[in-house]
Amino acid sequence: MRTSYNNKIDYGDIFKSVIFLNNPKNIVEFGILDGFSLDVFNEHSPKDCKITAYDIFEEFNGNSAEFDYITKKYEKEEKIEIKKGDLYKVLDTFENDSLDIIHIDIANEGFTYDFAIKHGMRKLKKNGVLLMEGGSKARDKVHWMKKYKKPLIRPVLEEHKKNYNIITIGSFPGLTIISK
Repeated sequence: MRTSYNNKIDYGDIFKSVIFLNNPKNIVEFGILDGFSLDVFNEHSPKDCKITAYDIFEEFNGNSAEFDYITKKYEKEEKIEIKKGDLYKVLDTFENDSLDIIHIDIANEGFTYDFAIKHGMRKLKKNGVLLMEGGSKARDKVHWMKKYKKPLIRPVLEEHKKNYNIITIGSFPGLTIISK
């Protein structure tokens, strides 16, 4: 089929669209790496939006964010607060119905997805969204998922589709958007 749309997806444009539609006042991110999504959230969210970004930094055995680099990069950004913290310990500390956007990009696998949906969806306001790296069929086949026998993401999404609106955009790695 002929189309003027490009087949390549710009994930930054997806983040911008979610921000535009949501007009967030409170964004929480888990997994910073070099700050790609954090930069988009900072630049395109309203001036009165609070963005809290968590990472375990050098404690992660793999492609990790560097604490000194990240804190220096964002030290002058008034909307952003950088914290050391683990998704599995921090997510439940937020009040229910308090967040507009939660973004999770922490070497996601099936367990991460299941935890985030079960614990994170109640933290979102009525029109809030949970954004998660991955979710595509190809992402479930990434080498480290196989090597470490990580639970697949797709079956978890299928299980939760009965309770939430879920869409995965892109073939690799994919971005999954979940709403109430």
